[in-house]
Amino acid sequence: MAETTNIKFHGAAGTVTGSCFEIRGSGKTIIVDCGLFQGTRSLERLNFEKLPFDVETVDAVILTHAHLDHSGRLPCIYAHGCKPPTYCTPPTADILKPLLLDSAKLQAASVERRNRRADRAGLPPFFPLYTGPDITKLMNNITTVDYCEQVDLGNGVSFRLWDARHIVGSASVEINIAGQRLLISGDIGSGTAIQCAGQELGGYDHIVCEATYGARERKETLIRERREALAKYVEDTLKAGGNLLIPAFAVERTQSILEDFLALFDAGRLSSVNVFLDAPLAQKVTMAMLKYRDNGADLLKRPNIRFIQSVAESKQLNQITGAVIIAGSGMCEGGRIRHHLIRNLPKRQSRLLFTGFQVAGTLGSVLAGGAKMVRISGNDVIVNADISVLDGYSNHADRGELVQWIEEHRPISGTIFVVHGEEEGLQSLASDLTATECYNQPVIPRLGEQWELRPQAQAQRQSSARADAEQLTAPQDWTSRLAALRSSVQQKVLALPSDQDRDKMLKSLERALESYQQEKLR
Repeated sequence: MAETTNIKFHGAAGTVTGSCFEIRGSGKTIIVDCGLFQGTRSLERLNFEKLPFDVETVDAVILTHAHLDHSGRLPCIYAHGCKPPTYCTPPTADILKPLLLDSAKLQAASVERRNRRADRAGLPPFFPLYTGPDITKLMNNITTVDYCEQVDLGNGVSFRLWDARHIVGSASVEINIAGQRLLISGDIGSGTAIQCAGQELGGYDHIVCEATYGARERKETLIRERREALAKYVEDTLKAGGNLLIPAFAVERTQSILEDFLALFDAGRLSSVNVFLDAPLAQKVTMAMLKYRDNGADLLKRPNIRFIQSVAESKQLNQITGAVIIAGSGMCEGGRIRHHLIRNLPKRQSRLLFTGFQVAGTLGSVLAGGAKMVRISGNDVIVNADISVLDGYSNHADRGELVQWIEEHRPISGTIFVVHGEEEGLQSLASDLTATECYNQPVIPRLGEQWELRPQAQAQRQSSARADAEQLTAPQDWTSRLAALRSSVQQKVLALPSDQDRDKMLKSLERALESYQQEKLR
């Protein structure tokens, strides 16, 4: 009987984030990615559960790229005293440390705020996922690997990295184990990939493929068209007398936006409008990435592109108008963008410009969806500002490009697992693959499922998803619905013509709540 291999989906299964796959076979345990969950509060709580695999049995960790939804829980492995090597490309290693240190800093601040709350008096304290020393332990066990380099893990198990075209240093992972050839996509981007000379591109037993944009077909946008669109957003906002806010994704996105501003200034398309980068993490990542970008050093030489350092400087930006403010985080879930949103969202002159994917359940997703009131850091904020999306910066392959990526890796004799997507994207990509009749039935694994992999055969499910998988991966949890209801009630109450009408509505709501509570007690 052929030796089997198992794969267990600890994250990015039925949801976009929390990438983490455990592969076991030939006496080896390999973890591919160990990322943070982002989205609803229910999903984010998974970050604080015990790691869902036995860290003491891990022989190797392979990191596809540095984004926190792929790397953000890596230090937790080393916090337990384990020391498996973590393999990644050199650019990923360079930008990983500032990303994780910033994550640890945000966790520490969040924990401190939560533990100070009066309603938590006497309750067990919260603790951050990891601290600086845990990150140091991880970095001491990083082994860098170039694309196409074959790495022997022993027992006939090996792997190599292929260029994934997503961000600098991003990789897909090919694993040879128990007589099988597996490929895990990581995040796939557009453009021409670096190929491994003399190496076979296709012919896999099983593929794990992302589907972040699995339901989207993007119109191809030339760089000059993207820059012209950005210039128009700036001009329209400044003409109205407001600020243009751009939530910052620290890796690649911020650097591309700044390079576009450089080009627009150099060409005379934009006058010397002030551009403030109010994102300490993006600044650090920019410095780490300079050697990988042709004109990166120019970003540091422009007097009207200013890097904001201190919190005091950041708060001073609330006093200005007619500027571009690029601030973290990219999905508005934390960072300095939030206090800029509080000040600018109520202003009709201002504009919020999204340049990247907004995971369901995040504040960015709520705003992009057209919410007229949101809750930010305990404040109910009216949304009068214009909300726009500029798709030309995406580093994710769209629906057609994902199908093409899979086509490039034929023949595929076993199963294609479709991961890293919201339900629409997962189902759309799976449907497209089914329609080609070139593959076995694609599988959309759920959180916690384990599958048995055999050479040249369809995978077989060995264990079911965790009991709460469907609830955890829903686009909205009860906390999201409560926030939406709170905003809706407030808007409707305020819209009533008199205080008497408002009092009547509130009494009606109170009676409905009392009736529900009495019904539950019966």
